Amino acid sequence: TVLERRVNEGDPVVPLTSYQEGTELLIMAEMSDLIFKGTVDEIDVGKLSEGMAAELQIGAIPDQKITGRLSKISPKAKQKENATLFDVEIEITNRGDKIIRAGYSTNASLVIRKVENVLFIPERLVEFKDDKTSVEIETAPGVYEKKQVKLGLSDGLNVEVLEGLAEGAEIVERPPKEIK
Repeated sequence: TVLERRVNEGDPVVPLTSYQEGTELLIMAEMSDLIFKGTVDEIDVGKLSEGMAAELQIGAIPDQKITGRLSKISPKAKQKENATLFDVEIEITNRGDKIIRAGYSTNASLVIRKVENVLFIPERLVEFKDDKTSVEIETAPGVYEKKQVKLGLSDGLNVEVLEGLAEGAEIVERPPKEIK
């Protein structure tokens, strides 16, 4: 597929020689084998390995699930806006039925660890205090009790509950405290 034509009819064209670059005529791409190029912060790069599953969210087609596989992690970091980043590449393995165009803005999520069929709760309901985690549950109408819980994996929104809470427990969600 021709992505960009760099010359028009009648434009002068210079051949490639050892003394000069030559005229670039056009930019072409093989659109059947697409690669996502992005960056990962140094804090997270140690958790990654080539071959990991990836999910891509393309801004122009938000309803489409695109999957891929991490194919390259740069061995050398680069600095950008006071952050240390590593370049990564993800081979797209399933693009669905949509046409993907070169240059789309895309976010990628890499699955570092995955658990299924576990008890989880919204992380915002957990109180973290003195290396202990607890939730407030309603044991009877109008009767509340703090219950210590042991947590597992978190995705930033929900957290796995390993111990201390039974399925179906009524967790209390208090309104946010007013800042004065």
